[in-house]
Amino acid sequence: MVREYNTPTRDEVTERVERARDDMENKEVDLDKFSSELETVRQTIEHLDLKGTSEGCEQIESFIESAENVAENTFGEANEELDRIQTDSQEFEGDLQDRQNASESDLGKVSDFSSRIETKETINEFVRVKESVIRDIDFLSEQVRRALEAREKSNAVQERLQSQINAGKRGK
Repeated sequence: MVREYNTPTRDEVTERVERARDDMENKEVDLDKFSSELETVRQTIEHLDLKGTSEGCEQIESFIESAENVAENTFGEANEELDRIQTDSQEFEGDLQDRQNASESDLGKVSDFSSRIETKETINEFVRVKESVIRDIDFLSEQVRRALEAREKSNAVQERLQSQINAGKRGK
């Protein structure tokens, strides 16, 4: 009885959870940088005296507004990329949760079938089967927890930075 399993290995699951966490953290760093740049651009116009010529002042304001638009667009693109990474991570969490649920169902089935067994040797093997299923359930549960924590942290950082960006908007 050789089955072909179309399931990821524990190493693959762990690697994917860690990669998603790292990708979210890297994108958070980018968002923070773009947020700071946008804040700097906005502060620049607020702190200028603009007492040169009318044409010069208009050009300066125009160029700063352009810089602000570029900074907002850059932030927006990074923000969208972070949304995509978070969505992918959330979908993977769901997949892991489905696998955990299937393993929990398998544990129940193994328990049901083991109740029909009478010989000590076979019972001992079924105990090993149950322990293996429980280890898999525990592993999947831990990976779901880690993925969820990383995504929630990322969402909090993203929301904070979006609030900063929105709070600093000038009337245009």
